[in-house]
Amino acid sequence: MASASQPSEPYAQSLLHLAHPDDPDEATRIFKEKVQHRPIDFRQLAASQPPKDARTRRRELRLKKKLRKNSSKPSTKPRPLSAREKRSLQVYDVPKEAQKYAVYEPLKDLWLGYIQEILRGSFGANGTAGQATAAKLCAADFHGCEVEVVRNRCPSRVGIKGIVIKDTKMTFVIITKNDQVKHVPKEYSVFRFEIPWPETTTQPAKPIVLELHGSNFIFRAAERMNKKFKAKSMDDLL
Repeated sequence: MASASQPSEPYAQSLLHLAHPDDPDEATRIFKEKVQHRPIDFRQLAASQPPKDARTRRRELRLKKKLRKNSSKPSTKPRPLSAREKRSLQVYDVPKEAQKYAVYEPLKDLWLGYIQEILRGSFGANGTAGQATAAKLCAADFHGCEVEVVRNRCPSRVGIKGIVIKDTKMTFVIITKNDQVKHVPKEYSVFRFEIPWPETTTQPAKPIVLELHGSNFIFRAAERMNKKFKAKSMDDLL
């Protein structure tokens, strides 16, 4: 059985001859220069065809995301530590060499200048404090303040006095003059502190004694800056 005869020229060249019947050489030239050795991008052809339905589009989108995820470089940004890892690494613990009262005395002096600056003009002629003074104190930072626990549900905590080295949401971390670090919960505690006030023309220099009720002060130092405090009952203090 005789085999079928093969076409004498490619199909594309035959179409060019039909387009240029009067100039076969021109059709041959176009085929050799622009068609014969030209690569075909099948991806571009596939992308130019619209998907058949919404399901196909969703599937193609998932495949593209998967390819981009697999081909992307791994992130060089370190992963944040978890709470358990922070505790195991003792990130928030005060190191032994820093557990000395003398280390934080300069911080105390800085805090006194800071609190005098923000409370300037807040006290009356007789040394009384109003609502504006209370609002400024509530929003102040107490790192470096020397406080004394005057009331607490746990009697063993009453009398603790020292410089605040950490002001967390729930506790004051205090270092005493005996170089002991004490964690005092703010809840159900009253802290007393003094502010040396400079002498004025109407009043001699004397310290201003203030008390801070920790149960209404359970906020982080950064969160207190823009918080508006309202006066409320403190019947559940003790």
